[in-house]
Amino acid sequence: MTRRAMQVVRVHCPVSAIVLARLQAGEAAALADDPVLAGVVDVIRGSDVLGAVGPYRGVFELGFGLESFVPGAGAAPVAGRTGQAEVVATVVVKSYAAAGAEIGAELAAIVAAHPWEVPVVEVGVVELVAR
Repeated sequence: MTRRAMQVVRVHCPVSAIVLARLQAGEAAALADDPVLAGVVDVIRGSDVLGAVGPYRGVFELGFGLESFVPGAGAAPVAGRTGQAEVVATVVVKSYAAAGAEIGAELAAIVAAHPWEVPVVEVGVVELVAR
């Protein structure tokens, strides 16, 4: 068994309740029916760096949930109103890249495809266990 450091990227994508339900039911075709989610997945599938784990490419996983926020003064939210709590359906797309790999172009493409005023795109370091 070996361990290797990898970059992890998590992108929080807003989706409709219908797309969320379809994905939760295992309907993979729903990935293409949301433009933001499809755009993020296309970036990963089109990259030789992001989504590269060993001999595999286009690696990602989806997490389903809800996110809540309260837009402050001066915010331009896609959903919700200033000063009022909002809850939206989200899919978190998680993928990996080799430690130290340059993923700036992929991150820029993801941010460009994202509708939120402040896209939630997390980048961190994890260790993956391999045989």
